[in-house]
Amino acid sequence: MVNRIEPGTVWVGDEKIPASVILWAAGVAASPLGRKLGVPIDRAGRVLVHPDLTIPGHPEVFVIGDLAALNDENGKLLPGVAPVAIQQGDWVADTIARDLENQPRRNFRYHDKGSLATIGRAAAVAQFGKFELSGYFAWLAWLFIHILFLIGFRNRLMVMIQWAWSYLTYERGARLITGSDELPGWTKEDSGATGASPVHPGADTNPLETAAVTITPPRH
Repeated sequence: MVNRIEPGTVWVGDEKIPASVILWAAGVAASPLGRKLGVPIDRAGRVLVHPDLTIPGHPEVFVIGDLAALNDENGKLLPGVAPVAIQQGDWVADTIARDLENQPRRNFRYHDKGSLATIGRAAAVAQFGKFELSGYFAWLAWLFIHILFLIGFRNRLMVMIQWAWSYLTYERGARLITGSDELPGWTKEDSGATGASPVHPGADTNPLETAAVTITPPRH
């Protein structure tokens, strides 16, 4: 089990593993606010809410979004994605309005409108109920639906222009410039006798000789 990570090094117990590239794939935890509520939580720190999205013992406190742990009618945990949070927010607002009118509360029910994900340039996967789609047409559906749900014509227009420019120019969406062409774990031996940077083309040594470590969570 990994117990410490340092620049260029991963510690597994007392074993030291040199690694210039460390990929963290253990996921993320919920906001620490959930642990401060003093109510049951799951392994990820999400609050185990009632079907009406309230916490045990406090019907006036609602928890929604990726901080809430709630199963659907099939017993499957609702994903921590925006569509779930949006529907929960609308539902809580409606519940508060019903409370003010002394009407009984109803349990939250998520309406799955489908899933979309891009997997490359002009390629995506889509699932709408039992209907599945992949490739170019799924990518077009992804573009159209994302732009459709943006607020305001100006936002939609600006996003369309930016995406079109990135698509036509092959421009990367994000770049990280550190000011240095060396990674934290490189040593003088890695750079070679000439002092050339190991990440430069034409360096005397192979930069892949140092291990790349991927950290994944244990499965139970």
